Amino acid sequence: MSEFDYETPYMDNTVVGYYGIDRVIVKQEDGALFYCDIPSNLIMLGESMSPSDLTSISELPPDEQEEIRRQFADCEV
Repeated sequence: MSEFDYETPYMDNTVVGYYGIDRVIVKQEDGALFYCDIPSNLIMLGESMSPSDLTSISELPPDEQEEIRRQFADCEV
């Protein structure tokens, strides 16, 4: 059975902004921030993304993590 089966709670993965040209920023309902390297012209604000496409911002250098948190932590989901 898939990791994302009907028993797994769904977290809304909403696009809340863009960081640079090719990085989409996604926020979950619990406030966790993720990113996906994809051209910003391919996805719109407010769209949902599959969890399998996302990487935690904790994988980025500390200065980028801080800037992304500063810009997007207060965005509504």
